[in-house]
Formats: sequence, structure tokens, C-alpha cells
Amino acid sequence: MNHPALDPVYFSSEPWGVRVQNWLAGKDESFLEGNHRLVRQIMENEESGLRMVMNISAEALLSFLAAHRYYNLYENPVIGGARREPSEERRRVDELLAFDRDPSNFYFGAVALGGTGVRFYGEYCMAMKPDRVHSGTRIFDRDSYDLLLSPLKDEEDVTALAKKLAGHWKPDVFDMLTLKLLPELRGANRLITTGTVSEMILHDQEFVEVHREGSIYPWEIEEVRQSPDEIAMEARIQARGNAGIPPTAVELRWLQQRQEVVNALERDGIRYRVVTLHGRGYQWR
Repeated sequence: MNHPALDPVYFSSEPWGVRVQNWLAGKDESFLEGNHRLVRQIMENEESGLRMVMNISAEALLSFLAAHRYYNLYENPVIGGARREPSEERRRVDELLAFDRDPSNFYFGAVALGGTGVRFYGEYCMAMKPDRVHSGTRIFDRDSYDLLLSPLKDEEDVTALAKKLAGHWKPDVFDMLTLKLLPELRGANRLITTGTVSEMILHDQEFVEVHREGSIYPWEIEEVRQSPDEIAMEARIQARGNAGIPPTAVELRWLQQRQEVVNALERDGIRYRVVTLHGRGYQWR
């Protein structure tokens, strides 16, 4: 099957900042330049700016806090009562990413601006302290499993392509995300808000990946975030119980684990909060 050629501006060997300028060249749209400035301003806000986040289940979070260390699949952790290991697909992707050191020493996350991360991987979102993600931390402009799918897997040299999609936190994260967002803002007739930027940076399983080298410890976690959806579900179960409809065994275990998580986070002094997307917020500061 033939695929259209990949965008030569986006899939370029140029630095990410140059790619942004090349993409903007010749695009004379009333709101595009203003939104370009706003996207950067929103992302660069120190108080609520970009974070590396990792989503995790309640059971895995409790194990992390008990062991005082985060394990990746290369370390064969026990999850859900079973010992896990990386799949053949994961090993293949890590080969394509061409880590300069042993891939077992890298821990994966996503870039987020607020929000609750990639909930597919777990209901609890752990946000790293900004100073624990050093400037040379590797980033990748999408879910790295995309390298195994068309059209990327059909390229003649997928490893070379992967290098074009990679960067490092300090010099590249703002430009990489800017180039991700700007095409979606073409033709806009209004200025973007913080909540929209947050949603566009990490939407479902569409995100920029972070490859942090070195183990992760509880004291490096800035906060644990949770979506209002789980709070609403907890309230519904409790309301049904108050109405005389007893919870199922699964629901009781789920409620118990949630309380265990709260207790463990309080014990370790880790902030825990429910977050929602915000609107204009600090946009005009």
C-alpha cells in the first residue's frame, strides 16, 4: 500500500525550533501568530507549566509507595499478582529508539499541562517535580509504539526516522509541542485558552513521550492527580449504599484500595488532589 509522503517540514532533521519557523513561513492568518505566542506563554508558566507524568493503577501505586521505588518492565515487577516483563513489541520499539545506554534504565512518561495524564495506563497520575526532569531528558513527539504502525513502519530507515522525532527536554519540549499544536489551530477565529492547550497537549493516548533515565522515587513526585470521574463513581457507590443497595465485592475492594492510596500518600507527605481542565486561567498574566 502506498502512503502519501511524510511532511518534509515536520519530519525533518532540522532543530525543532527551526521546524516551527519553517512551518509558520508564509502562513498569513489573523489568529495564528497570536495563538503561537499564547501557546508558548501558557506552556512556559512556571507555576502550572509542563510536567512529566506517569499514570498508574491503585495496586501499582501502593506497591511503588511501599517499595519506595518505581520499576519498569525490564525489572520484572509483580503487578496484579503476576511477574511482568517487556513484550517483544516493547523490545523492538526500544531498539528503534536507539537508546545510548541500556533501555532497562529508562522510565517512560508523558508531557502534560495540568490534567490527569494518560488514563489508559491507570487512574492515578503521578506528576514529577520539575527539577527532577533534567534538561537532557529524552522526549519523543508521539507514542513510540507508532513506530510499529503504518505509515511510520513503512519508511526505509525507521531508526533514522525515530531520530527525527526525538529531542531533549530543555532545548526542545516547547518547540516540539508548539509544532504539534499549531496545525490544529489553522483557520481559528479566536484566541486559544489554557484548558484547550492542556487538552491538545495530552488527549487520550495522543501525547509527547518522556524517557527519563534513572530510577524514580516517591520523594521525586510533586503530586498525585485524579480525575473527577473516579470521585463521581465513588459518590455514586456510596449513595447507592445509603439507599439500601449494597456495593458488590468488586466495588468494596475498589473503595478499600482508594482509601489505602489516600492513607499511603498522606503517610509519605505527597500532595493528592482532583484536577480539572481550566479555561483562560492565567492566560492574561
